[in-house]
Amino acid sequence: MRKIIVFLLAFSLVGLGVVQYRFLAVGLKVAKARFDQQARQALQLVSRELAAENEMSLLLASVVTADPGNLAVSLDTLRMASEGFFRDYLKDRLLSQGLDIGFAFAITDDPETRIFLQSEDFNSIHSISQYRIALEGAIPERCGCRLLLHLKTANLVAYLIPQLNYLTIPFLVFFVVIGACFAWLVRFLEEQRRLDEVKNDFINNLTHELKTPVFTIGLTANMLQKTIQSGPERQYLEVIRQENEALKLQVNKVLELASLEKSRQVLDREQLDIHLVMAPIIDVFRRQMGQQGGSFSYHPDARKSSAWIDPVHLGNALQNLLENALKYSPAEKVVEVRTFNKKHNFCISVRDRGIGIGPADRKKVFEKFYRANHGDVHDSKGFGLGLSYARQVARLHGGTLQVESPAPGPEGKGSIFTLSLPVVE
Repeated sequence: MRKIIVFLLAFSLVGLGVVQYRFLAVGLKVAKARFDQQARQALQLVSRELAAENEMSLLLASVVTADPGNLAVSLDTLRMASEGFFRDYLKDRLLSQGLDIGFAFAITDDPETRIFLQSEDFNSIHSISQYRIALEGAIPERCGCRLLLHLKTANLVAYLIPQLNYLTIPFLVFFVVIGACFAWLVRFLEEQRRLDEVKNDFINNLTHELKTPVFTIGLTANMLQKTIQSGPERQYLEVIRQENEALKLQVNKVLELASLEKSRQVLDREQLDIHLVMAPIIDVFRRQMGQQGGSFSYHPDARKSSAWIDPVHLGNALQNLLENALKYSPAEKVVEVRTFNKKHNFCISVRDRGIGIGPADRKKVFEKFYRANHGDVHDSKGFGLGLSYARQVARLHGGTLQVESPAPGPEGKGSIFTLSLPVVE
């Protein structure tokens, strides 16, 4: 389960990054489209202004129509001066449209065979966006040719990305926070795994260490019972034997639950009639109820009862449910067991008339070591492992274990535990 959680979280984190990347790509396209519109508007403004006779249009016309033989200065000097003036002019017009970006320009004839004026970096800039517009009016009329103004932008992506800070900054912040939480969670789960291993090893070692003295006490008590037939000593031995059996039962429960959880063992299944597996357990419990003056009823109503089961673990689970019903019943003990079919499942319901389980306790009643939070917990013996073990057995069989109960109260409406297992059709 831990590996699945880590995988899902990692997959979600990567998916979040991919989705955010696509959002950034869309935002970049929108920003570029807006930039293209502003750049074209700036060029249209330049084209309109240069169409009229003014200082800039006359300067450019002199460069375009210049005859090197009749110039008082060299053509290169004229072009160098014109380049500086025209660059400042273009920069001002771009700023008027809100564009503060590096650029390069050139003025050519329409077939682009002759270059009349260009910035020094025009050929060295490789831009993802290039713009051009035809120049009309005074300048082409003087040279008798068609002219084009070319504009290249430098580092357009670097210019546009800061405009997406409203997307990138929150994403980076949240991504770092989520990534840090993910790393902490992985570390936490790993620590929990180690703690579970240490806990299970401790429980296993403790229970195994307890089994030896429990066995020794039981063997000694049985030997003494053969020699002591009457008197108070006989009663004391009977108390020792009963308490030793109770301790032995709890130790075995801990070992069974630990074996299921630690190894996730594959059950030793075989196709059996569940009613036949239940029969000896029901008989023993019926005699136990009779000895305690209780009322017990068994209704094997299920018609389909063949299933692939582990008879040992399923028998232990049923015994835990019966003991739980008896444990939390009042002085007048009433327990009812019924089997029935629901869809493709074989269901065993164990009902008691005890104190019931409240809504808050029903959510936790299947957790290990949990005890219902009403009454004196010392009135009912045990470690709170029986129901956890029973649910684990149900899940390993592909089934479920559920509880229904009204709120606890003096009316004693009790609880119903239903164990469902898939049957062989």
